[in-house]
Amino acid sequence: MSLKNRIISITPMVCLIIYLTVGFVWNIWHPTWAVFFLIIIVPVVLNSNLAKVIYPLVCIAIYLVIGFVWHYWHPAWIIFLTIPVYYTLFEPYLVKKKKKRIEVVEND
Repeated sequence: MSLKNRIISITPMVCLIIYLTVGFVWNIWHPTWAVFFLIIIVPVVLNSNLAKVIYPLVCIAIYLVIGFVWHYWHPAWIIFLTIPVYYTLFEPYLVKKKKKRIEVVEND
């Protein structure tokens, strides 16, 4: 496993440790939840395949806009249920593009 993959795989645990530590030690729970965005940001920064991770980022942006502007936090969370649907429908196309790139490189 490469270093990038190791960092990506431990990010959720690191985020949880940071969140719980800040919450229990300093009793700052509300703004600290933002540390969980690192779970999505770290793969974006470390990987060059943005097509696979751009949709969850768009969902987060839409959720935050709906929440902060119109204060509809509760019904807006349903947006996150579209993420598995997106990957179920479009994952074959994302993988197919990657395979084509590999074939082109191998043929050169």
